[in-house]
Amino acid sequence: MCGRYVLDQPDDISERFGVKQFRLDLPSVYNIAPSMELPVIVEEDGDRVLKLMRWGLVPRWQRARRPGRVPPINARAESVAEKPMFRDSIRLRRCLVPATGFYEWRQDPLRKQPYFVRLRDEPLFAFAGIYDEGDQGGRGPMASFAMLTTRANDLLAAIDSRMPVIVRREHEGLWLSRQITDVEDVEPVMGPLESARVVAYPVATRVNYAHYDGAELIRPRGLEQLPLLQAS
Repeated sequence: MCGRYVLDQPDDISERFGVKQFRLDLPSVYNIAPSMELPVIVEEDGDRVLKLMRWGLVPRWQRARRPGRVPPINARAESVAEKPMFRDSIRLRRCLVPATGFYEWRQDPLRKQPYFVRLRDEPLFAFAGIYDEGDQGGRGPMASFAMLTTRANDLLAAIDSRMPVIVRREHEGLWLSRQITDVEDVEPVMGPLESARVVAYPVATRVNYAHYDGAELIRPRGLEQLPLLQAS
């Protein structure tokens, strides 16, 4: 599961992903949490366009939200094409979710220890996302998204059994293409990223609280007891 992530220096999104008409004034956020409105990249008329969407997928056909029901923020890659909540979006509405890293929690004897995970050689990358937008049962227009998760690679399996699907650069166009509607054609995108491309290290438990933000959240902490994780 991926429940928190980081987007630093979002002004770089336009150049990195070839986004057309980038006009959003976006701050750096170091503790992104569900329900926040966040930038995602979609394809429209052959161009890549940046939109703000709420993290937590609400499909257009869902006319009423059940009390206490939380929109899903993740969808399992292995079953996304089978679930009624997700199966139209995985075929017709895929998106890229820009990020500079994410958090995962490892259960230690006394507590859950947060780790910050980033790519070794890419400061800005994208998660595989699915989205929907439309009039939500008379509540007005809403655009929302969820991230795909897959089994953890060998490195991150020491922290958690799942990890978000990180889209390799060479697969970004394939994932966004509105011309591709057969899920089998995008299955190569949905596996775990190689361990050699990932670094993970422990950070302060302050990140556990969604109201905290700031670059200090991604600084390494306690490496003498909890070492940095990286593939050899």
